[in-house]
Amino acid sequence: MSSRAGIAALIVLLAVTGCTSTRQLEEMQLQVNVIEQQNRAIEEKLISLDSLGHSLLEALQVFKARTEFADEAGDTRLDEISAKLNDVLDRIERLQQSVAGLQQGLIKAPVESDQDSVSDTSGTGFTYVDAKKLFDRAFKDMASGDYSLAILGFNEYVKTFPETDLTDDAQFWIGECYYRQKDFTVAAAEYGKVEKNYPDSDKMPSALYKLGRCYGELGETAKAKKYFEETAAKFPDTQEAELATEKLRNSEE
Repeated sequence: MSSRAGIAALIVLLAVTGCTSTRQLEEMQLQVNVIEQQNRAIEEKLISLDSLGHSLLEALQVFKARTEFADEAGDTRLDEISAKLNDVLDRIERLQQSVAGLQQGLIKAPVESDQDSVSDTSGTGFTYVDAKKLFDRAFKDMASGDYSLAILGFNEYVKTFPETDLTDDAQFWIGECYYRQKDFTVAAAEYGKVEKNYPDSDKMPSALYKLGRCYGELGETAKAKKYFEETAAKFPDTQEAELATEKLRNSEE
């Protein structure tokens, strides 16, 4: 039973038993309506904050994926910002859980474990996974440096949701996780899947550029040059094209 239905039933019971006056009942109903409106407003604000937080976090990770820092201070600063954003997102998630608890007529304590799946109640025995929660959790794991867990999450996303707007993003971030662990051979294979399976992806410029970086790290200069040239030729108006052109220019000096 929902909180509204439960309170409504209580109000009716009080009226029938004569435990309260009509005026008191009207005041109770008004309070219920106000609380529900406040809860809805809070929930809408939390959803907006959650969306903004994830957008900022993704922008930060894209920036980190595109930029090479000359010293460790820049990387450390980005990691600190990522950690703070993750903390904010975790707090928003706990607040959303509390609001949901209030709407159900009970106040829930913050939940430590993450259950991103919804059990099937149809009797089929299957478990359905929430696509957004799965992607967001993997992304947060990557941002906090837990690359092994992030890879598991992104791989599960690609496998379970092969045709969403975020599938190509998940595939790219798998490559990025390996790249950040300096496993350039596997990273190149994963970036290559973006090129092969998602040719129209908005991650193509980054994937091609990072393929060049991977082969450069592996000492395969001819392949590196090929991908840098392809990045600059196919996506001339992107930051990746600028970076690729700079790499080509430096290799000629």
